[in-house]
Amino acid sequence: MKALFYPSSVVVFGVSTVPRNLGKEIARNLLEFGYDGVIHLVGIEGGTMLGRKIHKDLDEITDPIDLAIILTPAKTVPAILEKCAQKGITRAVIESGGFGEYSDTGQNLGAQLRDIARRYNVRFVGPNCIGLMNSSNGFVTPFARLRNVFRKGGVGIVAQSGGVALTFLNMFDSEQLGYSKFASIGNKINVDENDVVEYLTEDPETNIICLYVESMNDGRRLSEIGRRSSKPIVVHKANIGPLSAAVAQSHTDALANDDQVVDAALHQSGIVRLRDMQSFLDFVKVFQLPVMQGRKLAIISRSGGHAVIAADAAFTYGFELPPLGQELLQEIRTQVRADVIKLANPLDLGDLFDFEVYVKIVRRTLEQDGVDGVLMLITYFAAVEGEASRQLLRSVAALSREYHKPIALCVTTEPFEISRLHQEFNFPFFMNPDRAVRALDSAIRYSQRRSFVSAEHTPAVPTPVPDRSTISQCLTHCGHEKRSPSLDEALNIITSAGFTTPPMKLIRQLDDLRDVPQHVDGPYAVKVVSRHLSHKSDKGGVMLDLANLDALRDACGSMFERFAVGTQADSPALLIQKMVPRRVDSYELIVGGKRDHSFGPMVLLGHGGLFVEIFAKVILRMAPLSLAEIDEMIDELPGSEIFFGVRGRSPIDRVALRDAIMRVADLMINFDHIQSIDINPLIVSPDGATAVDARIFLGD
Repeated sequence: MKALFYPSSVVVFGVSTVPRNLGKEIARNLLEFGYDGVIHLVGIEGGTMLGRKIHKDLDEITDPIDLAIILTPAKTVPAILEKCAQKGITRAVIESGGFGEYSDTGQNLGAQLRDIARRYNVRFVGPNCIGLMNSSNGFVTPFARLRNVFRKGGVGIVAQSGGVALTFLNMFDSEQLGYSKFASIGNKINVDENDVVEYLTEDPETNIICLYVESMNDGRRLSEIGRRSSKPIVVHKANIGPLSAAVAQSHTDALANDDQVVDAALHQSGIVRLRDMQSFLDFVKVFQLPVMQGRKLAIISRSGGHAVIAADAAFTYGFELPPLGQELLQEIRTQVRADVIKLANPLDLGDLFDFEVYVKIVRRTLEQDGVDGVLMLITYFAAVEGEASRQLLRSVAALSREYHKPIALCVTTEPFEISRLHQEFNFPFFMNPDRAVRALDSAIRYSQRRSFVSAEHTPAVPTPVPDRSTISQCLTHCGHEKRSPSLDEALNIITSAGFTTPPMKLIRQLDDLRDVPQHVDGPYAVKVVSRHLSHKSDKGGVMLDLANLDALRDACGSMFERFAVGTQADSPALLIQKMVPRRVDSYELIVGGKRDHSFGPMVLLGHGGLFVEIFAKVILRMAPLSLAEIDEMIDELPGSEIFFGVRGRSPIDRVALRDAIMRVADLMINFDHIQSIDINPLIVSPDGATAVDARIFLGD
C-alpha cells in the first residue's frame, strides 16, 4: 500500500491538449502540489503540455515507472493496465468510469482488470474514482483542478465517492483540520477500504481515520482492523435501506437487517459510526483536544443565557457540574465590577471585561482536581474586542495543552470574524454549546469503548462441549435432501448443542398418541410440523395448556384435519411437548444467529415469544464471543433491569442465559452451512433456561 502513496515516478494516461481534457488536470495537480517525483504523460495525439512531452505510447518511455494513473475510455483500460504490468508497473490508479457501476459490459471489463491484477500481482485503486492525495509528497491525482491550499495534518480520508472525499477535505480544512492521506476508492475492484484503512493505522502521519462507504464486502476484516487500531476510526456508512427481505423465514433475519448488523459489528470492534456530516466533523475536531478523564465539567461563560443553555446540554449528555472551590470563587469576586451575579458552576462572568483575568480563572479552574474539562463560551464583537478576544483564545488553547485537559471553546461573533478565526487558528472551536458538549461526550464514550475493546477477549467455549458429531449428521442429512431441518430436528440439534428442551414426541397420526405418555407428561403443548408453515402461531399451528390426554387427543384431531394437504408425504406431523410451567419471574427471550454476507456469523438477543417483532430492538454481536461481550449483550437489552430482581421477583439465572448465547455462537462458528437460527422462546427463570421452540435454516 505504501507504494501507492509514495511513487518515485508516475505516468498519466489520457493526457491531451484539448481544453476540456481531464487527464491534463491530473498532471496539473501533480505540479501544483509540488509532487516530488518524475512525471510522464501519455496521450494518443501527442504534443506538449506545461513544457512536458506527451508520448503517444508507453513504449516511448524508457525510464523506470512506479505507478500509472489511467483516465481513458473504459474499453481501453484493460489493455493499458496489462501493458503497464508487462513493463513492471505494478501500481495504478484507474479513474475511468464505465465499469460495473454502468452496464453488463462494464462488469466484464472489471473482470478483465481483476484477472490482470491476479496474473501480474498488480494493486490498483478504482476504477471510477478520483484517486489519491498525499500531503507529504504532493502526490495528488484527482482530475478536478485543485489549488494547493489544504492544510497538512493528521486526518486520513477514505471514501467510495470522490465527491464525498472532496467534501470531507474541504470541511476539515475549513475547521483547521489538515489531512495526511486521501483515497477515493470508487468501485474498489482491487484495493478496498480495508486495505487503505489498515495502511493508515500504521501511517505515522495519520492520527484519525475517516471512512465513507456505501457497501462493505468484508466488514469482518474492517472490524478486526478496528480492534487492533490505536487510532480512532470514524465511519459514515450510507445506503442504509435494509437489504434483507422485509418478511423473512427467520425472525433473526428479519430483525437483524444489514444496517443493524453494521451498527453492532462496528460498535463491538471500537469503530465509531456517525450518520451526519456535522457529527462527523465535531468528532474529528474534539479529538484534537485531550480526552476528558471523567465527566466533571466546568462551564465558564461571558453570558448568563449561554451558561444556562450549556448547563442543559451538560445535563442531557450526562455530565456533572461540580462546585468550584470557595477560594477560587472568592478570587473571582474581587475581580467583578458589581456583586450582582451569584458565582457557581456554570460560572457567569458577564460583568468581567478584563481578559487577562479570564485567563487566570481558566488556569485556576484547570488546577482543581474535581474538574476534568472546561466548556468556555465566549461572545464578542470583533470591531470592539476582536484583538483582545483572539489573544484570549490563544491563551486558553495553550492552557488546554499545558494541563492536558480539554477546553471546548464555543465562540459567538460575526461571520467574518469566524472566517478569520478559521484561517488563523489551529485549535478547534464550536458554534454552539450543544455541539461542544455532545462532542466531549462522544470522545469520552469512544475512550471507554476502546478500553473495553482493547482488553483481552478470549472466546468463550461452552461446557460441556456440544455433541458436534450428532449435529453434523443431522445437518448433512438435511443438506442431502435440500431442505432445512424440521421443528423436531431443530430441537434435537439444539439439544445436542447443550440446550435444555422439554420432553417431546413426534406423531404422524392419531394412533401414535398411545405412545405419548411413555415420553411426555402433561400438561401438553402441540405444534404442527410442516415444511409449508414457517410462523406456526400465526396460522393456529400451536395449541398450549392441554391439561390431559383427552384434551390432547381433541387438539391433535383438530390440527390433523385443519392442516391436511394433498398427499400423505406432505401431510404435517405434530410435535407433542411437555408445557413449561409459567412463572411470574420467568421471561421469554429470543436467542438467535445469522450469517451475514459481510460480517460473518452474528448472534442475536431480544425479547421473544409472540412479541418478538413488536419489541424489535435486539442486541447483535459478531461470533465468537467472550464472556464479557455476552454480559454486555445482556446488559444492553432494553428492559434488562427486570431480569435482576424487581418488586419481589427473583433474578433470572444469568449463567444459564449466558450459556445459551454462548451455545448459539458455537453453532454459528462450527457449522458454516447454518444460515440462521431462532430459539424462540427461550424461557429464562431463576433456576435455568429452557428452549421450547427452534428453527434452523440452511444456506444454499
